[in-house]
Amino acid sequence: MTTEPRPAFVVLVLAACAAGAIWNLASSAGGDLPVEMRAEEIVRVSGGQPILVLAEKNGGRLLGVPVSRAEAASIEAALRGSHGPWMEAIESLGGRIVRASIDGARSQHDFRCHLSLGNGSREVLIEASAGEALSLALQAGARIVADPVLLEEAGVTADDLRGVSARSPRGEADPAPVLGI
Repeated sequence: MTTEPRPAFVVLVLAACAAGAIWNLASSAGGDLPVEMRAEEIVRVSGGQPILVLAEKNGGRLLGVPVSRAEAASIEAALRGSHGPWMEAIESLGGRIVRASIDGARSQHDFRCHLSLGNGSREVLIEASAGEALSLALQAGARIVADPVLLEEAGVTADDLRGVSARSPRGEADPAPVLGI
């Protein structure tokens, strides 16, 4: 009598182990996937600080991203469909904007952002200010994604954005300050 396992049994055990490993990887990575966002509008809070309001594409959470006045003007132009000189320069060199990623926050007023630039099959990740990265992504029609942990910690609801200390440039309902600004 032989004590060696049958080849079919070995294949079955290896397949079960591989399936378990794949399931474990897929279920643990699922919560860490970036959340796709869309730009809603620029609001101005106390002191005139511009805030870009990003909305979760498949959910109700919002993220207020402080930007400089110059970045706000560029973002507002991009929301109207205008393209600036940086976008033209990137395209003329054969590049494209793949996505803007909001990866974290250094403080309540300073979000860490990366811009993914592509050229053929190559992709380069560049650190940029949130306003610059988001403006270029909007001009290119590229995806905007946010870290789910950041969205959980810094995200706000539509009710949080309603208040008297902020104003929309379009004269709509006044949103409230975002992130304690």
